[in-house]
Amino acid sequence: MTEPLPKIDRELLSVLVSGAEKTFENAERLYFEAELLAKAGATARALCLHQISLEECSKIESIGAWATTLLAGVGLDQDKVLAALRRHSSKNKNNAYMMEGSQAEKDAKASGDWEGTREAFMEFQKAFHATSNDAKNASLYVDWKDGEFVSPSEQITDEMLAQIIERNHAFLGYAQNGLNMLRRLDKSPEDLQGLVVDFIESTKKLRVEMPDDPVTAGNQLVRQFIDAGLKKVLRKQD
Repeated sequence: MTEPLPKIDRELLSVLVSGAEKTFENAERLYFEAELLAKAGATARALCLHQISLEECSKIESIGAWATTLLAGVGLDQDKVLAALRRHSSKNKNNAYMMEGSQAEKDAKASGDWEGTREAFMEFQKAFHATSNDAKNASLYVDWKDGEFVSPSEQITDEMLAQIIERNHAFLGYAQNGLNMLRRLDKSPEDLQGLVVDFIESTKKLRVEMPDDPVTAGNQLVRQFIDAGLKKVLRKQD
């Protein structure tokens, strides 16, 4: 006998989608305001706004995960989630998942060293947060380095700004995709709820069955999810 799907808190789901919409709008505005500052020659301040925009993009991913737990009926400590949304470290570390991995991580993955892969990613994640946060602070404050005071204009370069513009442009695209998915969930969550619940259950099973081969397990999960989604679409068309 198939167990009934968890009841969906539609009111909270709509609140989450509204929050994601406001967050994305703010991320876009920060991007365009940063562009204005860059054109005015305010390189350091432009980098700061791009970094904040990136952090807003990360929040949409977190809101999406929160919405997924609603569909799956998984308990969630809302206070902890909200606290994480306010922490710069949490947002930067979330964004690290969307970055190309370090060479150490790639080498460990290629050799099947999954513990080494995890450790290499955690090191990359930590370094990514430190670099991002240091650059944001340097774009705002006069600092003391190597026996002298240095201003933001002496620390933030055109190359640093160009790099973060390229990154922010890509992450806004990721955030837009996440927002579109949340809007579809809000419109008809029941259409995807079964797929989400099945995906989570399959994840738990494969974690036990294939603990030493997460790549194969992940590929298998994605194929199952896509196949189930296509079958659901075809049934609706019929």
